[in-house]
Amino acid sequence: MRDDLAEEELKKYAALCEKRDYIFKDDWQSISNYFLPQDSDIQVEKTEGVSGWTDQIYDTTPIQAAQTFASGDYNWLTPPQQPWAEYVAPREMKADDDAIRWLGQCSDIVMMELARSNFYSIRALSALGIGVFATDFMLCEEGKRTTLNFRHAKIGTYAIEEDDEGIVDTTRREFELTYRQIEMMFSHPGDEIPQKMSDQARGGKGGQKKFKVLHSIFPRGDSERLPGRQDGPNKPFASVYISVEFKTCMRISGYDEQPALVPRFAKWGTESPWGFGPAYLALPDARQLNYMAQYMDAAAELHLYPRVRIPDNLEGDVDLRAGGITVYDSGNPKAQPEEWGTISDYKLGLDLMQKKRDQINEAFFVPAFKLLNSQPLLDKEMTAYEISQRLAEQLQNFTPALGRRVPEFINPLMRRVFGICYRAGKFPPPPDSMLQQLGAGRRGLVMPDILITSRISDALKALKNRGTQETFQFVAPLAENKPELWDNFVLDDVVTEYGHNSGMAPDLFRPKEGPNSIAALRAQRAKIAQQQRAAQLAEQIGKAGKGLEQSPDFMKDQAKEAFEGATGKGRKRAA
Repeated sequence: MRDDLAEEELKKYAALCEKRDYIFKDDWQSISNYFLPQDSDIQVEKTEGVSGWTDQIYDTTPIQAAQTFASGDYNWLTPPQQPWAEYVAPREMKADDDAIRWLGQCSDIVMMELARSNFYSIRALSALGIGVFATDFMLCEEGKRTTLNFRHAKIGTYAIEEDDEGIVDTTRREFELTYRQIEMMFSHPGDEIPQKMSDQARGGKGGQKKFKVLHSIFPRGDSERLPGRQDGPNKPFASVYISVEFKTCMRISGYDEQPALVPRFAKWGTESPWGFGPAYLALPDARQLNYMAQYMDAAAELHLYPRVRIPDNLEGDVDLRAGGITVYDSGNPKAQPEEWGTISDYKLGLDLMQKKRDQINEAFFVPAFKLLNSQPLLDKEMTAYEISQRLAEQLQNFTPALGRRVPEFINPLMRRVFGICYRAGKFPPPPDSMLQQLGAGRRGLVMPDILITSRISDALKALKNRGTQETFQFVAPLAENKPELWDNFVLDDVVTEYGHNSGMAPDLFRPKEGPNSIAALRAQRAKIAQQQRAAQLAEQIGKAGKGLEQSPDFMKDQAKEAFEGATGKGRKRAA
């Protein structure tokens, strides 16, 4: 059965690779040549060293544009220096303070565990892959040394499949391991290392021989697993490691959550699951720029070291060095060296090259990222409104490009990490409200919602706050003569929303209802104010009491009603 499964998975992988390579492998090789030379061995076999990797690059603008995009994607979506996502209670539990407090603790723990792991180093590779190849692969697993461990797969070493909703749910990744690494990796109960592999690895340099391994991840149907079973073969997502050379399964296990993260910049208009991105748009410009840079270098060299024609009687006597002296026959004025064939418009070439550079940078959103990263350096003559409008324009340019990263990367990542940390005992005990009945007397954890709190999210929220400021600045002078204009705003909600957008922690805001709520505080304050007014009135009545003793009864009744109205006794009696 293990061999049958291996044969089936290898056939599926081969069919997917054949279709993938026929359509995309040439493009990936061309793109990597110009934008990511360190990965330019997709179709060409190369060894370590500069030769063959960068010696055909004459302009590094495409490489720098890809790196700027990757840096912006990394720092604005998952900045290491601040939390960029958090867990929040589902809508039906928004008023559950215990759940909110517990999920806040979980969010802090997850960010700490991500920082302790290799996540950010792998994330940097992923950001480059997204910008250059428009498709990337990252694997999130339990770690040995740390709670979390991440792996990155190079383009061309994996195949992907989508489900009926266009979500990548099946991945097959091929990689190589030495026999020593295989022994370390496949040492769990139930693992099987092929005997033929062990035989080949014995003696000589066999220990350093590399073997190909295929890792298949795909969802298991309910009919393929036993209800109530939580062991590897009965988890929702299958994990199958296969020896490619020996066509046998070395491990059959599973995952509780989808571990494979496959974000795409955008998708082709066809049914292909692979991504389309900036490098595809900029590839023609990168080719032309590289070609032009090569010949502009030749033109510059020609101007610096021009071609020279010499008469035959001066052969061997022409000195082209700086300050060199060449003696010629003064009786024959034409018997002297002369420059020829150096006419070219070098400035025109520079202008054309700059145009190509600008087009490449625009494709990778370089102007947007540079503006956002240098806000204090904006023109000092600009008003706050002009700055906000400029920032808003840049944010609107590239936020759609980052939109797919939320459902295809951040959300599945946060769900996966949440499950790993919970099973590893990293979280404090959850409140009862976070547990739900699963049947057969078992209870499981409610999966929280995920809120994006990255720099890009903060920047968008800050723009909302600028809108609030500008509106209030407009209303304030008008409200001096017409105070009822403030009735247009729910000021409590305005203040709360402003605080949230500014990054204040949710637990710093009072709830609207409850024992410690805004309503309770205001009711208590009103009661104290009423008591103070009643005391003041009682004091005034006491001083005037002597004069009332001789007053008619109707005046005494009026004074009594005024006192009861101030203390609220009259309203209670009426009720």
